Amino acid sequence: MFDFLFQNKKGELQSLSDLISVEVKKMKITKMAVEKAIGMVAHAIAKSEFIVQGKNERLRNELYWSLNVKPNPNETATEFWIEVIQRLLKNSECLICISGKKFYIADSFQVNNSVMLNQIYSNITITANGESLQLNNTYTSDEVIHLKAKNKKIRAYMETVMKMHDDVVSAMEAAIKISKTPKFILKIAGAMPVIRTLRADGTEQTLTVDEFKKNIKNLLESENIEILQASNGLEISQLKIDTAVTSEDVVKISKEIFEECAFAFDIPKTVFMGEITEKADSTNEFITYAVGWVAEILNDAMNATLVGKESFLSGEYIWIDLSGFKHRDLVESANYLDKLRSIGFSLDEIRQAIGWEPLNTPFSQERVITKNYTNDLGSENT
Repeated sequence: MFDFLFQNKKGELQSLSDLISVEVKKMKITKMAVEKAIGMVAHAIAKSEFIVQGKNERLRNELYWSLNVKPNPNETATEFWIEVIQRLLKNSECLICISGKKFYIADSFQVNNSVMLNQIYSNITITANGESLQLNNTYTSDEVIHLKAKNKKIRAYMETVMKMHDDVVSAMEAAIKISKTPKFILKIAGAMPVIRTLRADGTEQTLTVDEFKKNIKNLLESENIEILQASNGLEISQLKIDTAVTSEDVVKISKEIFEECAFAFDIPKTVFMGEITEKADSTNEFITYAVGWVAEILNDAMNATLVGKESFLSGEYIWIDLSGFKHRDLVESANYLDKLRSIGFSLDEIRQAIGWEPLNTPFSQERVITKNYTNDLGSENT
């Protein structure tokens, strides 16, 4: 038989069932799904504005510039924060060191496990323009931003579930591939006949079985039009293999993998799958459950290192405004914006809420409350 069509790379014979169970080149659907989920959270953070709040007003100072525009000479803020969140969610931690008022992501570092005192960070390595640089200084926990996410158990569970799906997809892909690959059977009537062929010079040549199979294999794989001549006692026929697996089955299980990944990262399925919906609930749930907790980790770490206890308690702080991630249609939002105006929001506050610059004029900073919400004495109308 044409057993060369059922051999692995080492030339070892395999049965059809072995081929189906053998791992072929995987589609890496799991990896793509995880990368997509992490990327969605990272881009949501990167698109948001980092607010530097003073005691009485928002500040636009050097710190604001570093957090929102240029954290270091070699990266924009968008690139920087996407990398930070990706490392945080993939590795469950990310260290940001501050050198010369510039922010850098540490590729590697060492830290002592002090409990009662500040931890000491040393041997910090950063990468700039493709070159690795080791910082000579040591840092305390008050001088670095060490982000930690306790998501290892969730990730481990998800990876186990996803691997099961990958194995199923691999088997399905193998079955489809086998069913679409032409295979042939060489039938020999009685004893093995003597196989003779002609050389290029016209002389006769006797072939072994292996040589004959090799010649037939080359003939069948040739892209040129060939005539296959039958020999006495030999019959070649095509082997038909039917499989119940279709490409639609692969698409179906791939969709299940994406849905499992969305569940693991608390991302609404409609948002993760890109399904169009008129409801804003899905986007709000994405921000609240998938992005909000990551933003809180950043808020706490930045306030601890960049603001400090005394300034924070006096009313200064840093926070991430996630409202900028969500698209707003002014026409659809008009009624809600008018409601904010009627309960005392100034025009500048409303403009900032939709991502516009404040006018900073007496008129735009004036507060107005309609009679629906106040009585003649100025108290709330119940």
